[in-house]
Order: sequence, then C-alpha cells, then structure tokens
Amino acid sequence: MAFAAYSFLRWITPTSEAKAAPIDITRVALTVVAGVGGVVALVIAYRRQRDVEQSRFVERFGAAAAQLGATDVAVRIAGVYAMAGVADESDGLRRQQCIDVLCGYIRLPYTPELGGNHQTKDIRKHPAPEPSGPETEQHFEYRQNDREVRKTIIRVIADHLRSDAEYDWSTNDFDFRTAHLEDVDFSRAAFSGSARFDGATFTGDASFGGAAFGNGAAFHGATFTGDAAFDGAAFGDSAAFSEVAFGGAARFDRATFSGDARFSGATVTGDAEFSKVTFSANARCREAVFSSMARFRETTFASVAEFSETRFSDRAWFGDVRFSGPALFSGAEFGNLVSFDDVAFSGAAEFSQATFSGDAWFDKTTFSGTAVFGEAVFNSHARFGKSMFTSGVAFVKTTFDGSAWFDNVSFDGIAWFGEAMFNGSAAFSKSIFSGEASFDEATFNRAAGFDGVTFNGDAGFDGVTFNSDAEFDEATFNGLAAGFGEVTFGGLTRFIRATFNGITAGFSRATFRGDTRFDHVVFTGTAGFFGATFGGTAGFAEATFSDYARFDCVKFNGLALFDKVTFSGPAVGFSEAIFRSGAGFSKAAFASQTSFLATDFGSEQIVFTEPRQWGPPSPGFDWSDGGEGRPANVEPADWPPAVATS
Repeated sequence: MAFAAYSFLRWITPTSEAKAAPIDITRVALTVVAGVGGVVALVIAYRRQRDVEQSRFVERFGAAAAQLGATDVAVRIAGVYAMAGVADESDGLRRQQCIDVLCGYIRLPYTPELGGNHQTKDIRKHPAPEPSGPETEQHFEYRQNDREVRKTIIRVIADHLRSDAEYDWSTNDFDFRTAHLEDVDFSRAAFSGSARFDGATFTGDASFGGAAFGNGAAFHGATFTGDAAFDGAAFGDSAAFSEVAFGGAARFDRATFSGDARFSGATVTGDAEFSKVTFSANARCREAVFSSMARFRETTFASVAEFSETRFSDRAWFGDVRFSGPALFSGAEFGNLVSFDDVAFSGAAEFSQATFSGDAWFDKTTFSGTAVFGEAVFNSHARFGKSMFTSGVAFVKTTFDGSAWFDNVSFDGIAWFGEAMFNGSAAFSKSIFSGEASFDEATFNRAAGFDGVTFNGDAGFDGVTFNSDAEFDEATFNGLAAGFGEVTFGGLTRFIRATFNGITAGFSRATFRGDTRFDHVVFTGTAGFFGATFGGTAGFAEATFSDYARFDCVKFNGLALFDKVTFSGPAVGFSEAIFRSGAGFSKAAFASQTSFLATDFGSEQIVFTEPRQWGPPSPGFDWSDGGEGRPANVEPADWPPAVATS
C-alpha cells in the first residue's frame, strides 16, 4: 500500500526544476495510508457494533417475547417489564416493534369473567350425535390470571406517555383495535403518533382526561361499559367516535378538537358532558342517541355542527353555545326540556322536522343566519323571548302544542309562519318585524297576543284562523299592506289603538264571530272590510279613516258602534251592508263622499245623531235628503242630522 501511495504522489506532484526529496514523498504517503486505514477501521468497528447491538436486541427481544408467552403469570408480568426495557434502550423501528408486541398482547382474545381466576383449561364433552358414533370433546385453554398482565401492560404504556416519563414513547404508534381494556387510565397521556382504539371494548371506567392526541384519535365502533372521561383532552387532528357505545357517562368537558370530530351514530347511556368544549373544525353527531342528560354549555362550534336525526331522550342544555358555522338539527328529537338560551347562531340554524317533546327554550338567542323550523313539532312550551332573527326565519307548517312565547323578539328579515298550528296560546307582544311577516293560513286554537307589535314590512294574515281571542292592541303596521283577508276570528278580537300606516289594511271577507274592538284605530291608507261578517259587537269608536274605507256588503249581526269615528278619506262605502242588531254613528265625522245605498238597517235602532261633520257631499241613503222614505228605526227623526256645534 505504501508503494502505491508513493507512486501516486509522484504522479500528481507538480514537476519543477527542483526535485523533491524521496524521503518527503514517503512521509506523505505514509500519512495518507494511516488516514485511509483509520476510516476503514471505523467502518469495520461500526458494523461490528451494529451487529452486536442487533444481536443483543434480537436476543433480549426474543427472551422478553418468550416470557410473555409463558403460562406462569409472574413470568408474563416480568416479560412485560423486560419488553419495556428493550423498548427503552431502542429507538425507531426497534422500539415500535416492542410496542407492537405489547399492544398485540392486549388484542389477544380475552374473557373478562375468567381474567382473574386460576383456571387454565376447560374440557367439555358432548354425546355422540348418533348411537354408534363417538362422543366429542372441546378443549378451551386460558392464560391464568391474565388480568394482572394486561393491567401491567396498560400501566407501563401509560407511564411512558406522560410528561414525567424517563423514556418517552409518545411519538410511537399504538394499535388497540378490537382490544379488551379494563379500567384503563390514560389520563395526561400524549399520543403524538397514531392512536387506534377502533372496535375496542372498555370494561369499567376509562380515563383519558387531559390526554393529547396529536395525530388523530380513532375510537370508531368502540364500547365503553362504564364511564368514559375525556375531560380536558386535546385532539390535534381528526377524532373518530362514530358508532361508539358509551354505557356510562361520557365526559368531554373543556376538551379541544382541532380537526373534524365525528360522533355520528354514537349512543350515550349515561350523562353526556360537553360543556366548554371547543370544536375548531366540523363536528358531526348525526343519528346519535343521548339517553340521559346532555350538556353543551358554553361550547364553541367554529364550523359545521350537525345533530340531524339525533335523539335526546332526557334534558339537553345548549346554553351560551356559539355556533359559528351551520347548526344542523333537522329531524332531531328532544324528549325532555331543551335549552338554547343565550345561544349565538352565526350561520344557518336548521331545525326543520325536529320534535320537541318537552319545553324548548330559545330566550335571548341570536340567529344571524337563516333559521328554519319548518314542520317542527313543539309538544310543550316554546320560548323565544327577546331573541333576535337578523336574517330570514321560517316556521312554515310548524306545530306548537303548548304555549308559544315570542315576546320582544326582533325579526330583522323575512318571517314565515305560514300554515303554522298554534294549539296553545301564542304571544308576540312588543315584537318587531322589520321585514315581511307572513302568517298566511296559520291556525291559532287558543289566545293569540300581538299587542304592541311593530310590523315595518308587509304583514300577511290572509286565511288565518283564530279560534280563540286575538289581540292586536297598539300594534303598528308600517308596511305597504296588512292583509287579513278571509281571516276567521273565533273569539274576542282587539285592535284597540292599533295604527295602519300602509297603503292598504285588508279585512275583506273576514269573519269575526265574537266581539270585535277597533276603537281608536288609525287607518292611514285604505281600510277594506268588503264582505266581512261581524257575529258579535263591532266597535270602531273614535277610529280614524284617512283614506278609503270600504264596508260594502259587510254583515253586522251584532251591535255596530262607530261613535265619534272620523271618515276623512276620498270615499266611504257601506253599500249593501246589513245591520241586524242596531248601529251607532253618533258624533261621527263624514268628511267625504259616503254611501249607504242599498244598505239593510234591519229593525234595531240606528243612530246618526250629532255628527261632527256631514259632508259635503252629504252621505247618500236610499231616501231623500229631507228624510222621505227613511226607516223608522233610523234616528234622528229630524233629517238630516244636525251637526254638533262643539
């Protein structure tokens, strides 16, 4: 080698006039040889060390595995610690192999009822199926006292996943799929690698409180027979709890889900605790079943929150929840009290076809997106007091079997209540409808209160049925139209001091079966009562009609009171109207053309005494201006009536 190095250096050394001394070249050649030799020695030493370590790993790994396979429980427990020791002194793939063996042991078939006994074999003999045939035997072999071995494995793994562990296994993968786990405690454990618990069975209580799952948590199809504690857990990626069966309580208080959280098809037999949880991505809980109380207080849903067709058998609390994305509860079933008080829905709120068997509380709730309750059923009381609907809201074909409270509600967008069924009392007192309000074809079977309500958009009540009292006292209609066409008012109807500022207020062909009060009402636009029927007393005392007033073809079956009414619009029509029980127009003001032509005044007293104004032109009747042909029941006897002086 020295000769070769010497020749090489002679070849690469630049030539010059002065010749290099042979001794110098020889020294350099020896230095190069020494360096190369050192490198070769290091490589050989590394390979030898690697082979030694591999041989040592294989030897220790094999010995630990053999101990885990022993029949004696003490040997198996020793094997657990031996395998953990091998993992501690290894890294990378070797450590993962050790962990896989420990997890694989947990996945072996296991019968909890036999986990703590000393039985090793069970032989069962069966008689021959035929008289001449041999009998058969079945041999069942068991690992003696295997419960302690399995508990040791879980304890060792959990200890290596906590922050105070001497050797950290948190970056490794753990596969517990289909495993049977008893009274496991993974509290404060950190799973930075994959954590697979799909199809696992947790017997007894399972604790994952404060655990951190950095690379996803998979519990799909798992079964928890006792309480499951995930309070304060952190899920850095997706968390799969779909089809999970929680036999006891499920506690997720203060947990954080950074990725998608899937609970679809899950069943929770005990209490479900999800208060102060943060869902940063989608939260899917479709077709889940909560058999006991479910709490989601002060929880934040940053994206889609889906509870479609989910069943809440007991009370459900969603108070102070923040839904930043769509909240989907379509087809959900609430079997007991449910509270959405002080909730903020920033996206769409979908409750179509939901069923509320107990009280439903939505007091002081804010709906910033579209809210849909179409075809929902409220079997008990529904409360929406002081809530805000900043976009459209739909209660189309919704059924309210109990009381429905919408007091002091702000409807900033379109509000649809078409074909809704109110079987209990309905209260909309002092609410504000800034957009269109549609109650067309709705049914109110008990008292309906709209007193003090403000309608800034069109108000549609066409075809509505009020089978009991309806109160619109001091209501304000600022929209272009207020439609009550063909409405049926079955009880007492009150519009006292209501104000109609729109172009039209339409009550055409409406039916008022009970007493009706329009006292002190102001009609700025056209007031249309064409073809309406008043079954009881109809009171319009001191009402003001500033535009057209149409009472043509109206039937007043009860007393009609228009005392001190002011008709100042272009025309007033009572043509072909029928007064069956008398009418009072005393001190009324007829400031424009008024027609009583073809009017049937019946046989009861009709009073036109002391009008405050009598035209011009004078109101038109089927008799002369001097009173010739006037029915005897129409007063005063001296016709035309004398205008009041004060």
